[in-house]
Amino acid sequence: MWPRAILFDLDDTLFDHRRASALALRAMHAVHARELPFKPFATKHAEVLEVFHTRFLAGEFTLDEARAARMQTLFAAFGREIDAGTAFGAAQLYREGHQANRHLVPGAIELLNLLREHCRLGVVTNNSTAEQIEKLRALDIAGYFDAVVISEDVGFTKPDPKIFAIALERIGARPDETVFIGDNWANDIVGAINAGMAAVWLSHDGKTPALADFPEQKWSESRVDVGAAHPHVFTINSLTPATTAIAAIKTAFKNRTIGAEQHEQLETLAS
Repeated sequence: MWPRAILFDLDDTLFDHRRASALALRAMHAVHARELPFKPFATKHAEVLEVFHTRFLAGEFTLDEARAARMQTLFAAFGREIDAGTAFGAAQLYREGHQANRHLVPGAIELLNLLREHCRLGVVTNNSTAEQIEKLRALDIAGYFDAVVISEDVGFTKPDPKIFAIALERIGARPDETVFIGDNWANDIVGAINAGMAAVWLSHDGKTPALADFPEQKWSESRVDVGAAHPHVFTINSLTPATTAIAAIKTAFKNRTIGAEQHEQLETLAS
């Protein structure tokens, strides 16, 4: 049995952000930070990238400001103070490397080709509108989707259930007809479950979070208890083979149980 709709996260679910980021950082490191050990430099970059991405989503910075501030914070962690011009140059070099290495996650195109024969497809992503639209075009997958919902455009970020409600309204499906696929446990999986959908977690590291890993959300009225063994969540470690990913989608969808109150709640959020 197929769901009516499948919603995807974009970064590190369809787009291989980890690979692009690693290659971009290696190129930037060779120019601006060759004297610093790369492994701790990369570990720290991943940390500050997440921090400044969150601050950009919160409206504290423009995208360019966040990129430059990220570089200043990264270098400061290794005892180097860099001025705004150097930070901007490092950020630009990183961005160029990132854009030059845009590729889909292995198995993504095969899965999309199979799914679009049976389901409506959509994307729900946290980022700037221009950045994500450009990314979809560069990856040549924009035409696969019946709806694309981007946080900057709609004014809500995952895991807020309002962004999921908007996506459901645009794609023309109820939450009990929909499966969400994403790699971020808190934003994608907890968010989708709180919005009334079944979910498939793409766990690249093969980790399984415990019940205690769920942060409290401000929208507690829509909170449901979710855990590693939750019947609405199925975990995969890769989109390949496509048959395994499809089996996970069908299993998560089959196991869903959503009450009438949740339906009404999502209709209210979308109105």
